[in-house]
Amino acid sequence: MSGSWLGGVQVRRMERGQVAVADQLCAACLFHRRVTGRALVTDFLASDPIQQHRDICPATTKDTTS
Repeated sequence: MSGSWLGGVQVRRMERGQVAVADQLCAACLFHRRVTGRALVTDFLASDPIQQHRDICPATTKDTTS
């Protein structure tokens, strides 16, 4: 991987015979998650990881109790 990564989901090594890798990075709170293996990467992408994290991201959730 070269250059800077601003956030989101990056998938690589999807060629036949390679172990698939998906990385998720939140640019707001610097949360990072890595998933390896073709089946796990497929399930991870199907689960909409960006929206799931957006719902709980500490950098974007607002405290409404005050």
